[in-house]
Amino acid sequence: MTNQYKYGREKEIVVAKRLRGSGAKVKLSPGSRGAADLDAEFLTKKWKVQVKSSRKGEPANPSQKDLGRLKSSATKTKATPIIAKVKRNKVEYISARNKRKLKIR
Repeated sequence: MTNQYKYGREKEIVVAKRLRGSGAKVKLSPGSRGAADLDAEFLTKKWKVQVKSSRKGEPANPSQKDLGRLKSSATKTKATPIIAKVKRNKVEYISARNKRKLKIR
């Protein structure tokens, strides 16, 4: 069994690369203690991103506590709180506020 933290971190890096490929400046948070795993800055918007992944099946949703921390952190920095769900190397971006799926150009 591989390390859960390492698996999650690898998926964070996958999401960071995708966002960079879409023109965002991306900063990965050190360790896994922060409200967001990534900060992404596009020309016209900022995202605070929590990455969720699963080896099989549907990635879990963040806990209510984690969602609250993500939204609060995003509000303070005028960013949009985003949940990035990674399954089989496909990434789906969902607004943590209204649950809508988001596209990046």
